[in-house]
Amino acid sequence: MKDYYGILGVNKDASPDEIKKAYRKLSKQFHPDVNPEGAERFKEIAEAYDTLSNPDKKQKYDNPMSNMFGGGGGPGGMGFEDFLNQMGFNRNPFNGQQRRPSAPEKIINIDVTPIESFLGVQKDINYRREIGCEPCSGTGGERATCTNCHGSGQIVQQVGGGPFQQILRQTCPLCQGKGTMLLKACYSCNGKSTTGEFKNLKINLTHGIDDGEYYRVDGGGDFHNGVYGNLLLKVTMVKDANWEKLGDDLIYHNIVDLQGLESDSVEIPHPDGKISIKYPETFDTSTPMRVKNKGYRRERIGDMYIKNTVRFKREKKEI
Repeated sequence: MKDYYGILGVNKDASPDEIKKAYRKLSKQFHPDVNPEGAERFKEIAEAYDTLSNPDKKQKYDNPMSNMFGGGGGPGGMGFEDFLNQMGFNRNPFNGQQRRPSAPEKIINIDVTPIESFLGVQKDINYRREIGCEPCSGTGGERATCTNCHGSGQIVQQVGGGPFQQILRQTCPLCQGKGTMLLKACYSCNGKSTTGEFKNLKINLTHGIDDGEYYRVDGGGDFHNGVYGNLLLKVTMVKDANWEKLGDDLIYHNIVDLQGLESDSVEIPHPDGKISIKYPETFDTSTPMRVKNKGYRRERIGDMYIKNTVRFKREKKEI
């Protein structure tokens, strides 16, 4: 098959205007009246443009397999899916691997303070999840193959006609994609197929873990359609009394009273150990004090910033 895109010198995702522009440029260059030796090349250019400028021809050219089976139908008008099944395929080899059962991921939030993130402490996570019912082995009870989808859990429909015919897969509305119908509900789960349990996990936090980041626990989620989904622990960074995390920087909110204003320095309870910081000559609460390389150590070494807030109670003067 000729490479029409290559003949016109355009990409496969070229727009109709780009295709037309390329054709006009090349046709002028190789037209027999201008270039007597370009007659054969001119025919190829015209042929390529005739195909790529026509939506129907272009669709057949871009999807030769669809054209081979009459735009989605098999030999003798047989559906493409039926044709593959008759040939011994239980799946469409052009759609990748056969789908495996899957379960939705379970997401729970965990609160982490700036100091917990800095120290990489161990967090106890308690949560509730759905597990497969033991008496019925997670089936929900006595079941039979769905008569609507014949156990596949999906309905295959052909939409459109001619070159625009497509095959659509939809979840079977009768069995909700399970492939089976419940005949007699389990006495333990009443047909639900799951029961609840409370689970405890211990997670060692990574140094510098930040807001919005995740920990993933394979198989730690809910039981669904015969398999366990994954558990995602989403980190929510929360402020504590004095500390705040901003990227790789550690921020300390220092409250200065009247006595503190007369001091030359302040002692900061840094998680690596106490640090004595000398106050600048000009005490300005609008500008934080910076201590280099005392922040988080991840992609870079962050700094620590001390934000000073003056707070004291004034004595009332008698008039």
